[in-house]
Amino acid sequence: MKSRVARWSVRVAALVACAAVVPQTVCGVGAADLYSDDLAAQEGLARQVAVSVTSGVAASSFHTGSPRFDGEWAFGTFTMTTMGLGHVALSHPELREAYVPVMERCAEELTSPSTNAFGTEAWGSPGLEGLPGGEGHGYLGYTNLALGMLRLLAPETRFAGVHDRLTEALARRMEASPYGLFETYPGETYPADMSMVAGSIALHDCATGRAERPWLAGFRAGFSRWIDPGSGLAYQAADAKAGAPAGPPRASGTALAAYALSFLDEGLSKRLHEGLSRARGGALGFGVVREYPEGHEGSGDIDSGPVVLGAGVSATGFSLSAAKLHGDPGMFVALYRTAALFGVPVQKPSGRRFMSGGPLGNAILLAMTTATFKWRSHCKKGGGA
Repeated sequence: MKSRVARWSVRVAALVACAAVVPQTVCGVGAADLYSDDLAAQEGLARQVAVSVTSGVAASSFHTGSPRFDGEWAFGTFTMTTMGLGHVALSHPELREAYVPVMERCAEELTSPSTNAFGTEAWGSPGLEGLPGGEGHGYLGYTNLALGMLRLLAPETRFAGVHDRLTEALARRMEASPYGLFETYPGETYPADMSMVAGSIALHDCATGRAERPWLAGFRAGFSRWIDPGSGLAYQAADAKAGAPAGPPRASGTALAAYALSFLDEGLSKRLHEGLSRARGGALGFGVVREYPEGHEGSGDIDSGPVVLGAGVSATGFSLSAAKLHGDPGMFVALYRTAALFGVPVQKPSGRRFMSGGPLGNAILLAMTTATFKWRSHCKKGGGA
């Protein structure tokens, strides 16, 4: 009897061990290679994302139920594709010739009236046509960051002129704002979007050899105002006039800000990564990042994606870049396992894609898993973070 019980105990223990080990092993395939910038691992997803955007992505490709959000998702797809392909080309220069034309295709979309229709509708005027004297339109920081990555790899790009004009317009708006913030949409201001603006200005100056603008030092120092001292997470929204938070600290905005600020200040980006690390959870080798810190509760929205048992989809995905940039392979692999579990990766002749990610999800994963500081070596004299 005792021997039978012992045999069953061994079998149960083996099943438990398999249940714990097999999923994390399967879902972790390729994670370490992505972390180390392996060519095959990066190019598989890069090729598929490039095929996706060149075959046609527009607001009509998405069905969020909101024309603004549909437009934002198309806009985000072109931004993240440009950044991801740029990262891959920086790590593997032999791929530059293949991916720069796709990046220019994305730049064409990012500067087109149709892709920017969501912002035009919100403000009643086109942001790019309002340069240099306009106001608001903080979402254009994403366009500017993408143009900066393109400019870094293709200095003679035909988009150099609009890149210069947009940078100067955003710089004037930020320099004139008392708290380093201006509106993304009327009445809506987001520190993560302003991180994107500041990072895009720094990347422009790196690509063109301009010395750092003196006011950026004030932006760095003042950004602490937008970081919750208890959790280390950035506040999701702010009152630009009062200089005060307008909502709780949240991980989705923090993770995006950590990526954007890596182009401006590595230390500030790392500080946000430390907050994300404290918000990390998970089990059995799978990692997640909680959207709200202890003491705050909330549901999911268009920024966070679904929030399940406190874990945020966007926070988990965007935090991959901070883990990679700041030397945290354990966190990177654990988060990647979760992304693979729910993303359902499939190998196709054109590359590797995540079935449930759609064009935006795949572009985000490409950009976040390939994030790098290698852009620094391409800075012209006088520029750089």
